[in-house]
This record gives sequence, C-alpha cells and structure tokens, in this order.
Amino acid sequence: MPINKKWSRASPRHVKSNAPTKGGVYELKAFGNLVYIGKASNLRRRLLEHLNERNPNYFRFKKAGFLKRPSSMEKEHFSGYGTTEEKIPPWNERDPRR
Repeated sequence: MPINKKWSRASPRHVKSNAPTKGGVYELKAFGNLVYIGKASNLRRRLLEHLNERNPNYFRFKKAGFLKRPSSMEKEHFSGYGTTEEKIPPWNERDPRR
C-alpha cells in the first residue's frame, strides 16, 4: 500500500494547510532518506508533533478510508517497506508487523 503522493516540505505552515485532521498513515523523509513510517488518528496534529520532536525535511500521507483503520494501514505499509522484518526506518522504534 504505497503512498503515491509527492513529498511536501515539512514546515508548520505547510502541514497546517495541507494535512487533514483525519486518520491515516504517513512517511517522513530527512536528507533524502525515508526515516519514519507512522499512523495517526489526526494526521495534522501528529505531523506537527514530529516537527517539534525531530527535524524531517519532507512528509507525505494517505488518509484512512471508510473500511480501513490507520493501524491496519500501517502494518500493510511496513510490509511493503522492507524485504525482511528486521529492516525498519531508523526513527521507528517498533515494527507493527510483530
């Protein structure tokens, strides 16, 4: 379940004007590398938290649909990220597939 959106610059103004308050999955990129995959019940709020905690350069997201929950979307997204369950983005502390 890839996110087929273009990367957006990670700034508070850009997040506030582009990220919805709906749930979904998102990716963060820093210095050209995917560094985090996450889920949120409120994408805008969570992305703004990341901007305060770390310094990603870019973000992109996919909203949850009527029949899809952010947690199941996150598991599917992780499955498409790496060939082994050992490989996860460096800012992720846990692998939701386990």
